[in-house]
Amino acid sequence: MNKPEDLSRSLLSARRTGRKLLLMLGSLAVLAFGLPFAVDAVIAPWAFFMGGHFHLNPKWTGWGRMHSNTSGDYAIYITIAPSLGRGHSSTDIAGQGALCTQGGDKYSLSVAGSLEKGSGVDLQGRTATIYPHNYNPRRTGHNDPSLEFRGRWNNPDLVLEDEGSISRAFDSNGGLAKSNQAHPRIQEKVSLTLQEGSSSDFEAACAALKRD
Repeated sequence: MNKPEDLSRSLLSARRTGRKLLLMLGSLAVLAFGLPFAVDAVIAPWAFFMGGHFHLNPKWTGWGRMHSNTSGDYAIYITIAPSLGRGHSSTDIAGQGALCTQGGDKYSLSVAGSLEKGSGVDLQGRTATIYPHNYNPRRTGHNDPSLEFRGRWNNPDLVLEDEGSISRAFDSNGGLAKSNQAHPRIQEKVSLTLQEGSSSDFEAACAALKRD
């Protein structure tokens, strides 16, 4: 029969083992969660200051409205973060987003691009190039609309122009153009100011487009 002091020592040992296991699991969780942030902090510290202010998550989300004289009104929402890894520079970005039209169509977007290199973490005045295109999970090869925006940071906003991509992607009714050539002779540039916001801001803008 086990003596009371033996049982007490066994329970104490089990508790110590349980604490060590919990500490080990906690340390692994912190490492797994914190490592990507540490990499971003070393390679792309600017990511924590997009929009001109510090945020713990190295990611920026923005939304805006666009008006095209040839194809109508749109709202767009994007999320961007550093795109690090083989073949990428320290200022490459990637993300997701969405675009809606005044006709009620909505497209999921995959976003790629890059920011101008520079010293320090302040992005004010630095140029940005962003390529949103329709995300197709079935990989059928169809990725319209495929858009292009160029501009620069004017904190807290991204001020951009579409390089004529809206008029190439959409026809006069706001639907997708055939062969991505809706208005080949028109060089209209559509302005876009992305302001920091959430997906709910974008949804509200989409709803407003339908009412207009």
